[in-house]
Amino acid sequence: MERNNNHLNERVLIYAALWCLSYIGSVFAIKVLVIPVEVSIMLTIVSASAFALFIYKFFRSIYFMDEVQIKIQMEAFVFAFALGLLLLMTLGLIDLYLDLNPQDWNYRFLVPVFILFYFIGLFIAKRKYDF
Repeated sequence: MERNNNHLNERVLIYAALWCLSYIGSVFAIKVLVIPVEVSIMLTIVSASAFALFIYKFFRSIYFMDEVQIKIQMEAFVFAFALGLLLLMTLGLIDLYLDLNPQDWNYRFLVPVFILFYFIGLFIAKRKYDF
């Protein structure tokens, strides 16, 4: 069972890497290269599909975790979700009275921050459960 769980975790990491590469490649291609709108839409669909596949595989891997691992993962997700909403709310309110520079505060900026929030939550949850 432990061997299958490790294999499953490695596969989830492969899907995470696939999503990261597709996202970074899409951002680069759309921002730097001169491509038609249709190609940009296709790149967006590819990145969104890769992320959806990663999320599906991640949550499917939870079925093979023990109760403590499930609690750790769920607490990390709740932490990231709550901080993400806090960040979106704060930026939305600030945007009402200040003009935020779109080059510094845009949706592309939020993706790595949300990932950082997840890893912070994972660190906190693992310390909480001594895992």
